[in-house]
Order: sequence, then C-alpha cells, then structure tokens
Amino acid sequence: MLMKLITVVSISLGVALISPVLANPSVNKAQALQAHNSLRAKDRQRPLQWSNDLESISQKWANQLASSCKMYHHQGQIPFGENLFYSSVPATVGQAVNAWGDEKKSYNYQQNRCQPGKQCGHYTQVVWKGTTDVGCAKQSCSNGAEIVVCSYFPAGNIVGARPY
Repeated sequence: MLMKLITVVSISLGVALISPVLANPSVNKAQALQAHNSLRAKDRQRPLQWSNDLESISQKWANQLASSCKMYHHQGQIPFGENLFYSSVPATVGQAVNAWGDEKKSYNYQQNRCQPGKQCGHYTQVVWKGTTDVGCAKQSCSNGAEIVVCSYFPAGNIVGARPY
C-alpha cells in the first residue's frame, strides 16, 4: 500500500531566495468566501465580502513566497491582516480556511490567548469581528507544493482585544 505524506503548515517567518514559480493555480472565489463565512457564522460574526484589491495583494505575495517556496509574512506596518498556508500537495482555499478554523480548539476565549505551544491567530483573524473584506490567492512552488495567502481588511488580532 502506497501512502502519500502530506505536509500542511501555517507559519509566520522564513527567508526569501529566488527560484522559478509555476503557473498560477486558480482560486474558486465563491468557495473561498463560503469557507470563511461558514466559519464566521459559527461564532455569530457577519459575513465577509470578497475584495479584488485584497485578492491582488494576496496573489503578488503568493507569487513572491512561491519563488523560494519559503513562508514569511509581510514585514513592517501593513494595513491588512494576513494568513498563510502551505501544502505539499494541491490544496484549495477552503482547505486552508478549514485548517485555520481547526485552531479554534487551541483558543481560550476567557483568557483571550492560545494554549501554550499552540497556534490560534489564523483562526482569530478569520473570525475577527471588525474584519469586513477578504481576498485570497494561491501559487505553486517549483516542487509542486502550494501556498495560499488570504488578506483581510481591516486587520484583526489587535493586542488586548477579543476577536468577537
């Protein structure tokens, strides 16, 4: 029996190098929006709307990341929130959003923080009460892996504030 190893990672930092990028895989905007809004509805948050501007920002960043197949967030002050997702096999934005949603189990609402050693910031950005717009894109690395980038406006994860 042959089993494939699937690597799925949501991360924050890395180093950039230059290498070729494969053709841009398309994003199903309706599916991406539905995945976000389904997760938000579970926490009684208003639906997001799709932003072509945020999609464009996400595509440029996905292209940049895929050129080295390294994951790292924009540096410095940016006027939007950002979630990153890496998969060693083709992935949809919906799968990325579901992975971010799985972080909810690591979020303690009463203490407004993640469990020690766990990530939950991707989840809190998706459901952030003040966020109104999202745009996502993905790009393939030369090794066949895919990177998904979603950008959010206004940004969430404001220190000291609760997501909802």
